[in-house]
Amino acid sequence: MRTRLQNEDGSISVLVFGLFAVVLLSGVVLTDISAVIVAQRSLVQATESAAQSAAHALDLDTYYQGKHSALSFLVSDASPVIPIDCKAASSRASETLAEIANTANRNYGDTSFQFGRSNRQLVRRELSDVRISEFQCNGTEVLITASAKAWLPISLSLFSFESVDLSASAGTTSVKKRVLSLFGLNF
Repeated sequence: MRTRLQNEDGSISVLVFGLFAVVLLSGVVLTDISAVIVAQRSLVQATESAAQSAAHALDLDTYYQGKHSALSFLVSDASPVIPIDCKAASSRASETLAEIANTANRNYGDTSFQFGRSNRQLVRRELSDVRISEFQCNGTEVLITASAKAWLPISLSLFSFESVDLSASAGTTSVKKRVLSLFGLNF
């Protein structure tokens, strides 16, 4: 029995290889988690941009009916909210989100530097199939839910997935600034 216990040559190498595998696997998992977090934030920013663009679709008929006119600040019950044309807002949000997604796909692999132009993209290249999954508009507010698929940078056969489905929501409204403007001077 003593001869068996004294012969421990190579026992530490098994422990080192085991710990190396654990550290390597942890690094892969942390890389994938951080990529998903960054992709989620990118999707949130793109959704907010689409919602802001949709909120600027002015409903001219309602705006100029008198309830939302330029002199509405004199009436105490005048609404400071700018009316939104929901049909135009839906179209505008879809166009904005598609343009943001196409810009990211088009600039993928473009490493050239152009003076005065930013190569930053709003949507990460790991995101694909960016689309509006839900659009709500009540005439004064817009709520958009966008979804996308985020591809993991390191996918192992140990994990049975290569991508993660993400979603983000953003809502906004346009509000008039209450300012008395006479002859181009704001009071």
